[in-house]
Amino acid sequence: MSKALNVAICQINPVLGSFENNLKKIATNYEEAVKKGADLVVFPEMSITGYPPQDLLNNNKFVNQNIHCLENLSKMVTVPCIFGFVDSVDGNKYNAAAVCQDGKIVYKYHKIHLPNYDVFDERRYFQSGDSIGVFDLIINNFNYKIALQICEDLWEDEYKRKISDEIIKNNPDLIINISASPFTKDRKNDRIKLIQSKYKNANCPFIYCNLVGGQDELIFDGFSMVFNSELELINMGNGFQEQILLTDLNTKVSIENISSNEQLFKALSLGIKDYFIKTGHKKAVIGLSGGIDSALVACLAVDALGSDNVYLVSMPSRFSSDHSKSDAKKLASNLNTNFDTIDIDGLFGKYLDTLDKKFEGTESNVAEENIQSRIRGNILMAISNKFGCLVLSTGNKTELALGYCTLYGDMSGGLSAIGDLNKTEVYELSKWINQNKELIPENIISKEPSAELAPNQVDPFDYELISPIVDKIVFGDSNELDQQFLSLKKKININEHKRRQAAPVLRVSKKAFGIGRRIPIVNHFHE
Repeated sequence: MSKALNVAICQINPVLGSFENNLKKIATNYEEAVKKGADLVVFPEMSITGYPPQDLLNNNKFVNQNIHCLENLSKMVTVPCIFGFVDSVDGNKYNAAAVCQDGKIVYKYHKIHLPNYDVFDERRYFQSGDSIGVFDLIINNFNYKIALQICEDLWEDEYKRKISDEIIKNNPDLIINISASPFTKDRKNDRIKLIQSKYKNANCPFIYCNLVGGQDELIFDGFSMVFNSELELINMGNGFQEQILLTDLNTKVSIENISSNEQLFKALSLGIKDYFIKTGHKKAVIGLSGGIDSALVACLAVDALGSDNVYLVSMPSRFSSDHSKSDAKKLASNLNTNFDTIDIDGLFGKYLDTLDKKFEGTESNVAEENIQSRIRGNILMAISNKFGCLVLSTGNKTELALGYCTLYGDMSGGLSAIGDLNKTEVYELSKWINQNKELIPENIISKEPSAELAPNQVDPFDYELISPIVDKIVFGDSNELDQQFLSLKKKININEHKRRQAAPVLRVSKKAFGIGRRIPIVNHFHE
């Protein structure tokens, strides 16, 4: 593109269904972008509604309010602008984009490829569009042929219709993709490779505008991108924060690289922060065992909410080691958070006395162990109720998969912060946190993991060996038939009932426990 064109990508964080606030945010960003000299302003997929609306789309008032917002926004637009919204035509709903200019809507595009896998179920709600989004737009008295697409339209490999080929045949001057693409590890690089492979012969710039923010389990990472006519990446938005990315399509700027661990930390922190803000919570309470999982969750919570808004509680029993108690205290001090110790041994003793007759003649087993975990869960929920704190559960993905967790005990909570990190990833991220300053006491990282619910207890797994196998099973990446693999697979299946009752898990992998993985609780299938 020889003619200079300044495109503003407004990478925003809408709140689902908060139309008044979303309208205000969009209007503010639009006005600022125009003041900065934007010739074209672009907003993400479903920027008016938030994403994903799920069954709210079955409510006509929801759909109508979103259309009303679009109409109001169109009236204030002078410089051309693209919004993501939900369109309704003859009783059919469409995931749509509207192009507005000079106070009116000048073009609408309906998304063609509707994802219906993992966390996506757009075919449940939307009709598919028919026509590719190629249209003419006058910008600064110059006619541009624009090709517009929405998110999944780019991820076309599993679809018969190849939208990229159709677009290239139309010789556009500019291609724009507006997206609500959730974060997973390496997703940013996947998007870059995909765009460069699909449009290497387009000979025109490519704009990728992505949503940012947390919505329930999903985390949208931003990382909006601009490619020049040679499909060279010339600009990229920040990850995990709102931004107006203004780019001259002929000018390349320096792009800062961000490590995978830093991305993961920022993703989880944003997921926690937005879950609290958007549900109206301000403070978190975490049970601090002195182990690696709760230590990592504490660090994430402090980053997301601030140290004054995080309350850490140590709840030792007769089986708690001295180093676990001191490690918990040291971590709280390092994080400068609120910290308290509530000894549960007296309560545990009363439970044992109460059940002594019922348990007479039996060996101590998981029943007694889980009593301790459930006492701790009850204490955390009591603090939650009394002081308006939200409990963050601390279990990791490997534990959730294998059922190495206690219903109504350590699984208690309103949000599972690290439930999509396997145990080895927990260690890796914890070490990354400590790379510049020791926040997590080294003893927490180096000691052998233990639930400390029985004398001399240690976790019954070699996590370095088990965690990758568990991930392969959950991801469906392997069909191995050796005895260990099948045994683990069976264990994962029989613990589905626990996961159905778990707190929502922040998703950072390609297959997390939650809405993207639907396995029956009653399941007698064996391989």
